[in-house]
Amino acid sequence: MSVAARRHALHRFGSRRLLAALIVSALTLGAAHADDNDPQNAKVLDQVSVTATSPLDVYHATDANTGALGARSLLDTPFSIDAVTADLMQNRQSIDINEAFAADAGVTPLSNGYTGESSGIAVRGLPVDLLNGYKMDGLSIPSWGSDLPLEAFSQIELLKGPGGFMYGFGQPGGILNFVSKQPTLKPYASFTLGYMSDGVLREAADLGGTFGGQGGWGYRINLVHEDGNTFVDDGHIRRNAASLALTKDITSNLHWHFNSIYQDRDVRGTYYGIILGQDYGYTLPEPVRTPTPLPGDQRVSQPYTGYQTTYRVANTGVVWDISPDWSFHLDYSYAKQTRENGDSALILMDNQGSYTDVNYTGYSRYNFQQWQGMFNGTVMTGDIKHELVFGASWQALDEHYPEGFSISPVLGSGNLFDAPIFPNPDVPTNRANYLAETTTQRALFASDTVTFSPQWSALLGLRYMEYIDTAYNQGSSTPSARYSKNPVTPTAALMYKPIAPVTLYASYVQSLEQSSSAPETAVNAYQTFGPTTSKQFEIGAKTEFDSWSTNLALFQVQRGLQYLTSDNVYVQNGQTRYQGLDFSAQTRLGQNWTLMGGVMYLDATNQRAAADVNGKRAYGAPRLQGNVYVEYAVPQVPGLFFTGGARYVGNEAIEASNANFVAAYHTFDLGARYSTTLGSHAITYRVGLDNLTNEKYWLTSWGFILNQGTPRTVRASVTFTL
Repeated sequence: MSVAARRHALHRFGSRRLLAALIVSALTLGAAHADDNDPQNAKVLDQVSVTATSPLDVYHATDANTGALGARSLLDTPFSIDAVTADLMQNRQSIDINEAFAADAGVTPLSNGYTGESSGIAVRGLPVDLLNGYKMDGLSIPSWGSDLPLEAFSQIELLKGPGGFMYGFGQPGGILNFVSKQPTLKPYASFTLGYMSDGVLREAADLGGTFGGQGGWGYRINLVHEDGNTFVDDGHIRRNAASLALTKDITSNLHWHFNSIYQDRDVRGTYYGIILGQDYGYTLPEPVRTPTPLPGDQRVSQPYTGYQTTYRVANTGVVWDISPDWSFHLDYSYAKQTRENGDSALILMDNQGSYTDVNYTGYSRYNFQQWQGMFNGTVMTGDIKHELVFGASWQALDEHYPEGFSISPVLGSGNLFDAPIFPNPDVPTNRANYLAETTTQRALFASDTVTFSPQWSALLGLRYMEYIDTAYNQGSSTPSARYSKNPVTPTAALMYKPIAPVTLYASYVQSLEQSSSAPETAVNAYQTFGPTTSKQFEIGAKTEFDSWSTNLALFQVQRGLQYLTSDNVYVQNGQTRYQGLDFSAQTRLGQNWTLMGGVMYLDATNQRAAADVNGKRAYGAPRLQGNVYVEYAVPQVPGLFFTGGARYVGNEAIEASNANFVAAYHTFDLGARYSTTLGSHAITYRVGLDNLTNEKYWLTSWGFILNQGTPRTVRASVTFTL
């Protein structure tokens, strides 16, 4: 056995011993509290019992925030929305949004945050906008190359498709809304100790309660520390996160809330992406083709490369219950994300795996602010009911980029299949940055959901915006480019309920998208383009029965197309049409089986574009995808569950020209959990084995980037509830 192999084996053995010690510590803590019979814990124990015996009840969300429409029942919303609960994320031991939506066939992983820069998803073949597609409690936050702390949220809601009326500007892939955990009426405390191969240990605390009873000061605190060697050889992560939620009833009809998160996350042994040489702008003797997939734990970057990101987000607001039928919401949010780059682009130079490691260093900063006020209520005109919404919103995003962003040094050259370790140049990070772009949106919006009868209803919504996008060159306060538009983006829908638990609908949504800038490798590097218009048509059916629910949507999205030409010029030309079928279901079979999953068929085609792109498949869009997750409650052992999951993703084009593809792949997961009590306290053990067959596969994103897929990983945790 080699020295490296012995070191790896000893590391795994040491990690297992430490995990065992942590679990024994939790058991000891539980025994120490076995005589604590505080009646305030009864509510928590009841909740844990429900989770153990009826997963569908806690995995299935019935309501979601829909931006300008406010909180709505999913059944009565004429759009495709998937909502993932904290219980499902915890039981699956999810670490990022890829895993949170692992049962949704409409969601395709683009990258993960242990080998690449961060996790990322495409929805029906369209990436989620990193600067306009992420919300926290309905308000805008940036998420440029980082992962939010899932522990802070009770639910993650995914609106599939354009959200122009609901949220304003954004790419048409969808909107992710992270819903903060809220205070509990009675004291609540849970502690989790977790492990993930090859040596990442996580400690988390979730505390809640209310001082002064109903309407008093409510609080919810989440604390997380994560540290250890990741599944990537020589990779490492260190993460600290905290969240705080506060509530107070100022009067009986005026309610105040505050939600905040903080996170510092540093990951080493990662890379920006593996890029085919011609896609980076190199002229090569022959085009480089997609290489054979690498094992997900194989190191190709340097142990010292990586990135460090911080989040500081806070929002606050009041809800005024004007009358039983009308309310007013006023909210403000401030979000700041910083990012220190030290990762590499690995440029493939030939078809034998030779590459050049180009290191990037720099410091970026993103600031988001948003105000939003909204009236919503109901009025009757005869027998017709109107659910009305009137609102106004202002938001501003400032993007600060590094001064003299360094694309050097070249760390060295090697081979992808046997990557060497290069000397660490110890290039210091220059934290100087400049205002590169600022985007402001002012909006007025209104909607009317008209209910004509128990069967028929319709929705009409309009958003008027003043949109200004201003770009600056380094060292200049004079704008280098400025775009302004004053669009009206409509949405309309018709709904029919043949019976109460079933909704059939047809909807139309229009949205404007802030276009990408030309990449720095293009001939016209950093050139900016004006916004484009996206349109979505959707026909769907939703059901909501006691033991099962389904969502079926036939959709078409028309989106403006941007791509690199064969002359390495980045252009905005033509459009891409995404159309297909998206089906998902959740069901309880008998008393012991819970099943979730779906299938997506997607036809994504470039249209009215350059000859080498026209008629080709959209990059990063599989034709077929299927996902499933199943739980089995063992009747002979109450509290014991066996779990399993599977995902199939069809092949995907890497570039708009379809010169290269990544192959289809499939993964399988197995797991188990056991919930019991120690004295009067609940304790849950979880173990999981993901990517059981250790499938080797590529993830692809943004039309030129490859990342390794997650390898076989072991996860284990124990949660103790006081």
